[in-house]
Amino acid sequence: MKQRLIIFCLLTTIIFVEAKSQKILSVGNISTIDYISALKDTLSKLSGNSENEFFKMHCNSMISVIESKNSYISADSMFLEQTYNAYNNQADTSNAKELSTYLKRQRPFILSWISPTDGAVSFSWLNPPKNWDSTKEYPVYVQLHGLWDVASNSIEYMTYPFIGGASSDSSFDNGYLLSPWGRGNIWYQGISETDIWECLAKLENIVNIDPSRKYLSGHSMGGYGAWSIASKSPDTWAALGIHAGALWYNNSSLVSADVANVLKDLPTYFVCGNLDGLLSINQTAYNLLDDAGNPDIEFITFTGGHEYVEENVQNMYEWMREFVNEDWNTNNIETPEVTKNESVVRCFPNPVITTTNIVYSVVEKSLVNISIYDIYGRFVNELVNEERTPGEYSTAFDSLGLSTGIYMVRLRSVNVIAESKMIVVK
Repeated sequence: MKQRLIIFCLLTTIIFVEAKSQKILSVGNISTIDYISALKDTLSKLSGNSENEFFKMHCNSMISVIESKNSYISADSMFLEQTYNAYNNQADTSNAKELSTYLKRQRPFILSWISPTDGAVSFSWLNPPKNWDSTKEYPVYVQLHGLWDVASNSIEYMTYPFIGGASSDSSFDNGYLLSPWGRGNIWYQGISETDIWECLAKLENIVNIDPSRKYLSGHSMGGYGAWSIASKSPDTWAALGIHAGALWYNNSSLVSADVANVLKDLPTYFVCGNLDGLLSINQTAYNLLDDAGNPDIEFITFTGGHEYVEENVQNMYEWMREFVNEDWNTNNIETPEVTKNESVVRCFPNPVITTTNIVYSVVEKSLVNISIYDIYGRFVNELVNEERTPGEYSTAFDSLGLSTGIYMVRLRSVNVIAESKMIVVK
């Protein structure tokens, strides 16, 4: 009898321990789910209580990125839990709940959008200018990340600036700094390249950007992305920064005399460690620009390997910011006979992802021809060849048959030739 009682007690204890452990596991699961909901609830309340439109945008953007995932892996739950804790860490002097944290550039705003290309939610980190006045016009710096584990997961990339310590980096602080997710680590090709243009367009829809002071830079994979994007849109940028660019990607096809000729008027800054395996390919790109006659190029080396050093970023920024794209307004090139109130042709939206509207005006009755040419002046398509009376007109254009690149939309009428640059991205 005594032996049976002992066995009974042991079984009872085992059952109790197992039940208790299952309860703890269950509570743990509920707790994880609650942290995600709690973070979204925190962001929703912060948005509702704020009078600052950019802070509202930030909170709602974070919610959009969180909700864009149909399910969460354990890492997602961990990052979101840590972000919730960071938002509720009252001891943190750079607390993410405070607008001042973003205005001091200690943590970035999150800027999200729904891609018109594939309907997916994408986003970028966004740092405002130092001493920011949102009504004024500022430069914009687009900085492309390298091949980075953090970028392989949208949740991790979004939460990364909030989990760690506050930033004290002063680079690019005279303008807006965009650090796009770029859909992860796909070398800024295809939808990743489109992501950069959509990000820039989203920013230009909500703030005033100086069109003559747009800058593009990137590290490693991002250096390749910057070189690649600039080769298709050289007239968009005031300066280009290549930080140890992985220019060997795609069999170094973009490190060529033809691409250097396209970039011969774009100020370009290179920085690379003297022990970096990418040193040689970056020097080759620099030499090609030099051979092409680019007068504004710089190559800086430092003692080290493939490292991302804040001092190098700061020096690159200080060099790039001195350049202004004085030819930005050549998007509308007109003959001397044309005044600002006469015939003009332009594209909207531009860059073009799928369709655009070619808008043009005519000041006297005449035959009007509008055709598209590639960057080398080769005829691509004819859109209009009809007589027009004075007025403003618009014709839709579908870029489906065009590859990514720069094209010219040319209007010809009586004694008038006007051109507008059209950038097509896929």
